[in-house]
Amino acid sequence: MTRVDRLLAYLVMFQSRDLIRAQDLATHFEISERTVYRDIDALCEVGVPIYGVAGEGYRLMDGYYLPPVTFSPEEARALALSLSMFMGFAADGVTRKSAGSARDKIQAILPQRQKREVEALTAVLRFYAMPQPQIDFDDRKLLTIQQAIYDHKLLDLTYHSLASNTQTRRIVEPIELAMINHIWLLTGYCRLREDVRNFNLARIDRYQVLDKSFEPKKISRTRISGTEKEFDIIVRFDSDVVRWVRERQHMSFVAEETPTDQGNGVIMTYRVPSWNVIAAWLLGWGGQVEIIKPPHLREKMLQMGQQIVEKHKS
Repeated sequence: MTRVDRLLAYLVMFQSRDLIRAQDLATHFEISERTVYRDIDALCEVGVPIYGVAGEGYRLMDGYYLPPVTFSPEEARALALSLSMFMGFAADGVTRKSAGSARDKIQAILPQRQKREVEALTAVLRFYAMPQPQIDFDDRKLLTIQQAIYDHKLLDLTYHSLASNTQTRRIVEPIELAMINHIWLLTGYCRLREDVRNFNLARIDRYQVLDKSFEPKKISRTRISGTEKEFDIIVRFDSDVVRWVRERQHMSFVAEETPTDQGNGVIMTYRVPSWNVIAAWLLGWGGQVEIIKPPHLREKMLQMGQQIVEKHKS
């Protein structure tokens, strides 16, 4: 942290608290108390009205404020919730720390009533990423691809396909990054497939930004959202697990209906680009799930069940 940043942080802290001791400032910024005294003198020299209270600490003169930012109660609540949620889901790093300092600055300039409401709200709400790992917004791969998108630079990727369980090399014109169910997806124009494709960042084994620019293609939002050929899988779940299926629903879920025949349970439809995307999830429901269509996937499910039986016979 530069001295200028530290001095600005002093102002935020002085506006959010009544009195601050020099030793508290020294501890917070990991500096000596002598440095704190010099910083306070520097702020006073540029006209910031800070005065000391003997034996108690420093405070701002009443009526001195930073340039005001006005939020409605709804905006203040939304900002507090957004930053708290972000910090709950984000892994430790520069971005998470920056979110925390931004939250402190926002709360510091709120009117007292709104500040109390926001503090009360954040005191009773907590956000956790379990069982998924926290999101690393400072991951080198993520930041490198972000910059490549911004600079319109080609990416040389070694991609491990889930459908074929093989690696292929792709030259990709990156378009955008999206997070879906804690999974980062890169959408880009694949020169190998000559079409738009989605790439799971976790399956990118190697990557390199090429020193070669490209002219971004005009691709509609609907084109981006449906970049791979998909097919429907129709599944019946037994009644006693329907509630839990809904609670842990697969990201490819499309629709739900009550069967018209005499069977129990609920019929659900999923739309996937490959069987491997959903196979393990369906197997997790054991004998309480049945594939209705397509027929060839019923056979695949049967084969997987037989393999499990064989492995456990002994």
